[in-house]
Amino acid sequence: MKRKILTLVTIFPLFLSLGQPSVFAEEIDAGTPVEQEDIEKIEDQETPETEINEDEVEVVEEINKNISLVGPQVFQTSALTAAAGSDELGNSYMYFVMHGTPSALAVVDMNTNELKHTYTLSKSTSAWGLDVDEDGTVWVGGTTDGNVYSYNPNTNEFHDHGNMLTLPKDTAIQDIDAVDGIVYGSTAYGGSVFKYDSSTGELENFGQALYKKEFAKSIAYDQEADVLYVGVGSKADLVKIDLKTKKKTAFLPNEYKDDKYVRDIKFIGDKIFARMDPSNRLVAFDKETLEVTDEIELNSRTISLISPTEEAIYYSKENSLYKYDLNTKEHVNLNVSLLKGTELLNLDFAELNDPNYPGTTLVGLIDNAGNVFKYNLETGYNEITKMELPAQPVTLYTMIQDEKRENIFINGYMSGGLAIYNPKTNQSTLHKDISQIESMTIMGDKLYIGAYPRARVLELDLTKPWGPMNPREIMRLGEFGQERSTAITAVPKLGKVFVGTYPETSIGGGALAIYDLKENKQEVYENYIYNQSLVSFLHHKEYIYGGTSIHANYQVNERGARFFRFRPDWPEEKEYIHLPIEASMITSIIADKNGTIWAMADGTLVSYNPETKEIKTKQILDLISGRFRNAKIIEGIDGNIYGTVEGRLFKADPKTLDIEILVKEGANEIAQDAEGNLYYRNQADLWKYTFPSEEAEKK
Repeated sequence: MKRKILTLVTIFPLFLSLGQPSVFAEEIDAGTPVEQEDIEKIEDQETPETEINEDEVEVVEEINKNISLVGPQVFQTSALTAAAGSDELGNSYMYFVMHGTPSALAVVDMNTNELKHTYTLSKSTSAWGLDVDEDGTVWVGGTTDGNVYSYNPNTNEFHDHGNMLTLPKDTAIQDIDAVDGIVYGSTAYGGSVFKYDSSTGELENFGQALYKKEFAKSIAYDQEADVLYVGVGSKADLVKIDLKTKKKTAFLPNEYKDDKYVRDIKFIGDKIFARMDPSNRLVAFDKETLEVTDEIELNSRTISLISPTEEAIYYSKENSLYKYDLNTKEHVNLNVSLLKGTELLNLDFAELNDPNYPGTTLVGLIDNAGNVFKYNLETGYNEITKMELPAQPVTLYTMIQDEKRENIFINGYMSGGLAIYNPKTNQSTLHKDISQIESMTIMGDKLYIGAYPRARVLELDLTKPWGPMNPREIMRLGEFGQERSTAITAVPKLGKVFVGTYPETSIGGGALAIYDLKENKQEVYENYIYNQSLVSFLHHKEYIYGGTSIHANYQVNERGARFFRFRPDWPEEKEYIHLPIEASMITSIIADKNGTIWAMADGTLVSYNPETKEIKTKQILDLISGRFRNAKIIEGIDGNIYGTVEGRLFKADPKTLDIEILVKEGANEIAQDAEGNLYYRNQADLWKYTFPSEEAEKK
């Protein structure tokens, strides 16, 4: 049922939310960093591999001379996770996994807070699996290719042990547990479990931890019993795998299965502690009976192991440190505050060479910015120190050019950041303090931004310096169950911004939100296209044109993607434009100088004449991957249509719809400068395509 909501909007200043990777926005929950799987789930739908229709598309060969590397544009310092350890001499270190393309392992001396080493995780853009073995060796399980890495602080040796993913659906290692040089790992999206013996190089995969569970989110190995415990999702369950008999036992009670997954597993004495997510419940199970013995409410991502000085564990809740007595089951608020909006992301014990920290000290990362918390168990002395961690280049994401094609705006994937690149000077200005951007549009001297998470909408005044009130937040649609502002356009005559969203927790599809810049009011139309998300908008003359995706709420709508339009002053009445093809998403819409509307529907280029209602299509690809940002088109200054689809950069003649493939792989998004050069992104790099001169073509 459609619901229209009219509200008066208060405009908040933006400030850093420390728990999110470089996210500036009011009231974002800083204790829960953006999770990689939440982002990639939308990016990687299960569809067949891309195929190019070679019979009808001209492929331009020998194009290497036309492309040149501009280089990385967005750099961020974003620590995804951390763990503490020591070498054989007793020197304490903290190990940080830094988000980037590629990501990196940073080694910091806990006594001096000095960065000692940075090692590139060459096949990974992030990593969540991190564990320290008994001999001090730190192990990392990566993403993208599922490589396992190790660093030995005793020898300063770093090794890439290679890809551990053997099942077709697996794309990332979610967690690892290392014991005596043997690494146990859990994966997504196959939800499998593996064992890697670093001394022999032997790799064994035990298959999917639990049938139809695509996330094997957490793993813990009980060496004494030779048993693995695996937390899976979604929805959540706990699995015991006896490695001798290969028997699997699922034992999570029904009252916990509405959670998404089990985030973390710890062994404390004869108990198994499982951290539920997102309900913030820590559940204790008896190892023998697998029955629930206790439940704790907490906000930290995990808990500590048992204290070396008493029968107690530590966790954080509501920005404060707590101690839990395992004997009396008493929870003690130690009244030790963390930074506002943060919680402990990891907890370890360390021995520091510092008179302020005698004996054992509890240490932990509290945010992605590298702030580390220290609490001495003996004296109660505590402090928070921001580590100087290395910035890494990050994968580029959304791109647009300004109206005069003088600047290109480029956003970073996952950890955010916005680079403004000037093609004439070949220089970039980088603003790190902004989160991942799902959509952008320019109206005059203002850039309007659809930001993740919470489906926020920001306004950046390009004539003013970047600062606390620039950009400013004008809308937030998270309260309507929306997470991503995936479509955006503006109507200067009305002074309004129109936003379409991808839903995450709402019942239906995406919302249409309209912000009146003059009145500071918003209108929200929920489930605007029934059970579909809104992924592309274009304002042209008296209409706004839109395209949808059949993916919403991690569900797939059986009806194909919709192409539609409505009048900006009458959004309740929408008109569907019926295409002669079936598509799962319509990801990019533009208008050319003649008034023809162009769109990308899966792998097909579509033209629509609003006057004659004539529709033409040209299939470029037979199949697509399902990434919802799989294609983008622009009109070139020469009148041709240029675009990218599934890594191909193409040129389309608007009269004949003849297609030329200019770059065959690695080309995503597109922008053009005033000289006619094309730009696209490939992982962390910006690339430039220069058309050969007439003299060069004659040669």
